[in-house]
Amino acid sequence: MDIRRLVLWEGRYATYMSNDVFSTVIEDQGDVMLELTSRALSGARINALSLPYFRGTGQGVMSDANAEWWQNKQSLYQAGGGYFSFSADPSGARSSDAYWTLRRYGSAEENGGVWRCSEMKSREDGNKFHLRKVDMLLPGHPAVYTAIRIENTSPEPLAATASWHTMLGYPAIETGAMIQTDARYFTAYAMTSRESGVGRFRPGVVFDELRHAPLSRGGNADAGYVPPPTGTYDYIIGKIPEKESSGWVSINSPRNQLVYFLLTPHRAESDDDYIFPNVDLAENWFGRMDAPWALYDGGVPDVMALTCGFNTGPKGTRNLVLQPGESKTVYIANGFSSYDSPRLSMGFYSTEFTEDGVVFKRTKSWTFMPLDHRFKAIRKQAERIFSPDSE
Repeated sequence: MDIRRLVLWEGRYATYMSNDVFSTVIEDQGDVMLELTSRALSGARINALSLPYFRGTGQGVMSDANAEWWQNKQSLYQAGGGYFSFSADPSGARSSDAYWTLRRYGSAEENGGVWRCSEMKSREDGNKFHLRKVDMLLPGHPAVYTAIRIENTSPEPLAATASWHTMLGYPAIETGAMIQTDARYFTAYAMTSRESGVGRFRPGVVFDELRHAPLSRGGNADAGYVPPPTGTYDYIIGKIPEKESSGWVSINSPRNQLVYFLLTPHRAESDDDYIFPNVDLAENWFGRMDAPWALYDGGVPDVMALTCGFNTGPKGTRNLVLQPGESKTVYIANGFSSYDSPRLSMGFYSTEFTEDGVVFKRTKSWTFMPLDHRFKAIRKQAERIFSPDSE
């Protein structure tokens, strides 16, 4: 196990965490995860995350000489990776655009893991909210576990949006990769005013499974299959069924025999837990034509990526409400690993949770990912760190 601080660029710092099978790099700016790395069967270390070519390396978009190209948006300046997004500001200012402060990091004697703790306080008048975040690696687990505590520090009820997003790129995403999730009752949404592109799927129509997504031009297509570049961009939300104990998304990249797995609890273990109701997918198959996704507005798209995550509703929906002094905690796990069964390259028939992890199965073939899907270790670590006695 290893944990250390890194200097990335001038004024940009990050924390590196690793075990014998997996590593991650989390930057202070936005607390964005820049690396989610496992080893492929061929021996190469592979980062599942997409970091677009236009991601800035300066201290911020407003101090960059080419700020206008990013449309003066910090979120575009540091796009990509994996991140928690929280906003209580109608203007759209998000926690992933702000600078977070690393408070502590170290090792856990109880389980041999390593962890880091960071925080971010809102800059609005009166400091409306306080975010604290713990990231943890466990020995032998190809995953990073995250707990985020959201506290309303204002004297008024706080209505906000909250989401987790992970942007995946090649080789985790390539033609033939398969997207699976336990969500159902999907809906595609029309692009927002700041987005430019062509949608592949008909917006506003509810469909039961990804493989039966209605096309804008008629007929259906499989939204769970990564096609050759279509020049389209679609944003899809699906409901996590009430009976499920977890919400999850898996991406199987058959050519490289890699599987990515995103997980969140769907049953509260305490009044403090906040449960994400939805899975969301942004399928950008070279379909964003607005800068900086293209060199100029209306230009040739330069990015192919899949962004998957969990949210509280369609974009801009402020469905998370905290009373004065109230706190809620969300939990996320990002896993990434190779597998050695060629038959699984044809897809998984089932995803099963066992006592020690997750099993991906296809008839008699299977692969196992060690995973603390009940979030026991991160819960204990977060309770200790978030306790008032630890301040």
